[in-house]
Amino acid sequence: MNCPSCNVEMGELDGEATLRRCGQCFGLWIDVADLNRVLLHNNLPGLESLGGRVDAEALTGQCPECQVDLVRVDGGERQHRLHYDTCESCGGIFLESEFKDASDAEVAFTEIVDFFQHFSAKKKRAAL
Repeated sequence: MNCPSCNVEMGELDGEATLRRCGQCFGLWIDVADLNRVLLHNNLPGLESLGGRVDAEALTGQCPECQVDLVRVDGGERQHRLHYDTCESCGGIFLESEFKDASDAEVAFTEIVDFFQHFSAKKKRAAL
């Protein structure tokens, strides 16, 4: 499977077939079911409940599974904007460039949880 950002072959992390990392840009690709499992296991809502805004203008590449255009979703706080790309066909998620330390699946899952905690921080504060 090639990276949607730089088109380099992505490698599996510790045998996690649904978690792949690009060795060039350090982006992560994860299956939406596995992402939701990780989020829920860490007391976060599922992806569909985290909010975010679709950026229709973003050019994000193609899904490495389906070869359809990815959709960018923006979130986070105004001073620390975050985004992820998703495939509307297979639901795969691509997280760009913030995962340089993700040398194995355990570290990657920890960084993914941290990313989505910050992604949904504005929504949490508004609920308080």
